[in-house]
Amino acid sequence: AVLSCMQSWIRIVDMEPGLLERTMLLPWMFDLLVGGSTNGGFEMAVDVLVELLRTYPSDRRGNEGLVRVIIPRVMALGGGDLSPFEKAVKEEDEDGMRGYCRIFTEMGESYLSLILSHEEMNQQSLVELVLRCSAIPDKEIAGITLHFWYRFVIGLEDLEPYEYRQIRIDSFAPQLIRLLSICTHLLRYPAGVDDLSPDRIDDIEGVRFYFADTIEDCCRLLGGEIVLRNTGDQLQEECRRVTSLPQERQLSDWHGIEAFLYAIQAISMYVPSDETQMIPFVMNLIPQLPTQVPLLRATACLTVGKYAAWLGLHPECLQPLLPYLARGLSIPKCASASAVAIREVCERCQCLGDAVLQLYDGIVAAREQHRGSNSGGDEFVLDLKNELEVLEGVCKAISHKLKDDPSMSPDIISGYINRLAQPVIGGLKAMAPPENPASPKQISSEISRLTVLVQHLRLPRPSPQLAPGVLNRSDFILSLMQETWSILDAVSQKYPRDFNCAEKLCRLHKHALRECGAAHYTPMLEPLIEQIVKKFSQSFLSPYIYLSSVCICEYGRVPAHSQQMYDMVAKISSTVFYAFRGTDDFIANPDVVEEFFFMASKMVYYCPGPLIQSNLLNSMLQCAAVGMKLHHRDANRGTLNFLESLVSYGLKLRSKPSLDVVEQANREALERTIYVEGQPLVANLAQSLLGDLPLYRLDSGSGSIAGVLFFLNKLCPDLLMQWIQPPLMSAPDHAKNVFLGSLANQVDRDDFNSSVRKFTSVCERSRKRQGNTGEDSGNTR
Repeated sequence: AVLSCMQSWIRIVDMEPGLLERTMLLPWMFDLLVGGSTNGGFEMAVDVLVELLRTYPSDRRGNEGLVRVIIPRVMALGGGDLSPFEKAVKEEDEDGMRGYCRIFTEMGESYLSLILSHEEMNQQSLVELVLRCSAIPDKEIAGITLHFWYRFVIGLEDLEPYEYRQIRIDSFAPQLIRLLSICTHLLRYPAGVDDLSPDRIDDIEGVRFYFADTIEDCCRLLGGEIVLRNTGDQLQEECRRVTSLPQERQLSDWHGIEAFLYAIQAISMYVPSDETQMIPFVMNLIPQLPTQVPLLRATACLTVGKYAAWLGLHPECLQPLLPYLARGLSIPKCASASAVAIREVCERCQCLGDAVLQLYDGIVAAREQHRGSNSGGDEFVLDLKNELEVLEGVCKAISHKLKDDPSMSPDIISGYINRLAQPVIGGLKAMAPPENPASPKQISSEISRLTVLVQHLRLPRPSPQLAPGVLNRSDFILSLMQETWSILDAVSQKYPRDFNCAEKLCRLHKHALRECGAAHYTPMLEPLIEQIVKKFSQSFLSPYIYLSSVCICEYGRVPAHSQQMYDMVAKISSTVFYAFRGTDDFIANPDVVEEFFFMASKMVYYCPGPLIQSNLLNSMLQCAAVGMKLHHRDANRGTLNFLESLVSYGLKLRSKPSLDVVEQANREALERTIYVEGQPLVANLAQSLLGDLPLYRLDSGSGSIAGVLFFLNKLCPDLLMQWIQPPLMSAPDHAKNVFLGSLANQVDRDDFNSSVRKFTSVCERSRKRQGNTGEDSGNTR
């Protein structure tokens, strides 16, 4: 009870450090800690000391005396072979190790200013204590120290001047080198990892990620070459050790090699591309590793991918690696790593076009064989996600090949394109007839493959320098979409209300439009708009509204298309208004609400005239008055984004020194609409501030309550004051008066945001007090 009370004082009461320095509770608490975890009160004493260290750091003026008292007492807990910490380690006392580890790590973080100080105070001894905690075999306990190492690295990097920084780094270099070895050892998979559940393996991978991060942090201080040399030397030593084992034991003793490879791939961005000692050894080692260990193979594949840039400069090392990666695709536990590595290698190496295209031909053949087999069979079929990784890599490799050989004949270029595109087009054609029982998943898969081609098969851009007859990127995408247009329409009609199919289809259209370029894609714009309107009316799925927003972004600024964009928005709005008959309809379709108002925001930003001068804007604002009441974060964001865009556009028009005829008409129409529709919107905003309506976005960017009110106050301050006062009648008087004063005084945006935050905070406290009072009254009655 005493320790618990002391912890509360430290956390809540701003006590003078001198009081804590003199209290008898401090030595008593350390006596409990010296006794170890078997002592009653040990765990509570650890909590109190951690709180004390955190609350009174060494860099805060006035804490010097308390710090001088604490340091020797804490060091005594871990100094020497007979210390309580060493005793806990020898006895494998988990509670004791965890407690001391927390204390030493917290002291390292709180006293970091002393560790990095110019004054010599044997700082290495405290760093040594944390390092010994990192070496605890229990990875959960050792992981407690990782945040200290992160802050330690940042602290050293921030030291000035550079010469002094390097002196401090050199002084800690031996401990950092040992930290590398410790972290690499902790990267090892546990024995029997193959028998663990997928969830447990995911947990292990999460822990490994953080230890690898610490190794990467060491590179920032020591440099990639030193870390690589240190890790590579240990890898070579481990390889010699494993090779010396009997043959039957070598297959089961792979954990060390895998850990060193994992560490080496983690530091790839710090290794120079001209490294000629360790990376050649690693790349020669990988094809010789046991093929029967999937986790080892997966890490080896990841290592190849991470050093793709190095391999691009050393193509002689690639020959044995590509078959190694290809074979990994057929092993479930390393297929994903193999696919990612193939993509990365294709992206950075210029000489793989034909080889990886041949590999992908085999993947397509295996897939078609499986699709045509009635029995399902045991033949290899690559998971779609991994196949798309490989396909992306193949597209990039072929793109490199075409770029590097500008004299290639059009027939050869067409041959490469057909080898990639025809299997996809053929698959879609086969699924198109009504009698074909293709599933939504199969249709989505083919659309995803087509999207990868559009995104990543980078033919040359259209230019006068392009040789006659050579297909450019825009013409390729345009012809591809024209060829597949009717097929895509047919397959999407099979499952018109399948969200995944709609999302994949809209993503394809988005990338086709953007990769082709709006000007070249214009012939497809009218049919695309027809598809959007028709499919949305059939399905009421939000991806089609998102696609309409993409069209507005690409064509809205072109005057020739502004009316076309408005007509599309009007038709979509008609469908939305027809479906949203009541609040329940809004609640059932929050994603439609979100995308609808983001689409409206795009219209205001890119081509406001047709919308603002129409009656449709009134209907949108009436719809927004309902949408902003939804208890759905994204729907609320879309609604507020639209309102803020609209009001800020009106303010932009008012602040311009002169307006043309269209802008003047826009300004007058917008101000009339706000006058008619603004009051219920402002009432809703006020209700949100009071806590009666959702308050997801108070003052964040791209649409917030504070933003809408701020711009309204600039545009029509008298109207806003008239509308907002009645719904705020129930607010606490003082807070309300301060808030209304910030409106009346037209304070700047930062001050207004602060005023809004303070007002909502007071309202929230008031509501809680009233709620507690109500509960008490109810209990009394």
